[in-house]
Amino acid sequence: MYRVFCNERVFEAVNFCEDLLILSDNNTKISINQSKNNCNECHNEEFDELKAKVQNWLNGNLSENLTLNKVNADVLVQVLNTLFCMAPAAGGLVLFDGQIVAIERNGIPDIPKGHIEDGELPEIAAVREVTEETGISNLQILRQLPSTWHCYMLNDKWILKRTYWYLMTTSSNFTLNPQKEEGISKVYFLNQLNVNDFLLRTFASIRKLLGEEILKILSEK
Repeated sequence: MYRVFCNERVFEAVNFCEDLLILSDNNTKISINQSKNNCNECHNEEFDELKAKVQNWLNGNLSENLTLNKVNADVLVQVLNTLFCMAPAAGGLVLFDGQIVAIERNGIPDIPKGHIEDGELPEIAAVREVTEETGISNLQILRQLPSTWHCYMLNDKWILKRTYWYLMTTSSNFTLNPQKEEGISKVYFLNQLNVNDFLLRTFASIRKLLGEEILKILSEK
């Protein structure tokens, strides 16, 4: 299933695997990994219908959520590339002493993450951004976690952000140091006492796609 969040609203394509979607080298376009179809231009009835549905959802003209039970992957990619500018990001759940590092950015609980630079691998960007935003160095990636997708309006353009997530750890001592110039006021630890409040107040994409993973990790300490 492929799901895009717009605040609390969700657009989802059932029976479509997000792992098929890859970003071009300059992070400006989405394409299909190992596509069997040649669909450079999908300006046909199927394209127009799907584009209209997604556009109406973006404009708030549909009900809260939009669910598509069947969708052609190549057509979906063409629609996404037409409606959105891409802004990929990467971040990480840092596991330390049985707890997970979280931040508060612009008053909202969040997980450290940031923009992927052109030509930068997601895992490299994730380590760099987590270090910059929290002050934690010598990070090692344990495994990749599910990605999240969300969109927002910026300068009259719709932005689509895929965030690549990784479970990380460090063996180094550190002092938590929030990157205040990025709007981060606090870096703190999530545990079983405060995780429910975090999930209640954080972004829907994190709560619904990473919430179970966070709870599972904290229960395994």
